[in-house]
Amino acid sequence: MLKFLLNGNISWETKEFLEKLGFRTEILAKFGLSHAKDFEIVKFAQKHKYIIITLDLDFGEIYYFINQPKLGTIVLKLRDQTVESVNRSLQILLSSKMLNKKILPNSLIIFDGQKIRIRKGES
Repeated sequence: MLKFLLNGNISWETKEFLEKLGFRTEILAKFGLSHAKDFEIVKFAQKHKYIIITLDLDFGEIYYFINQPKLGTIVLKLRDQTVESVNRSLQILLSSKMLNKKILPNSLIIFDGQKIRIRKGES
């Protein structure tokens, strides 16, 4: 089962939304990582096999600098960052036929609400 870790800029309401869709989802605060640096979050996500969901574009850059990026990262590049917009975008993204359980855990996914870009990492 896919496990998502929501960065601090994603609402707990999105956590509930994803859980209703059947995804195991956690927020950083649960693990005391609310104020953690991005690389600490990445290390935690890798160790516990979480796919990070964030609005922070820096995670796209971090993905490229990791050796053997066994990390799943979804970066939502949205103008409208309301809970409703984030949830709608995630529903569209996660129902896309382009994505599957093999691609998500090792890829950088950037979604702007319309276009999906995928950078596949090593599996």
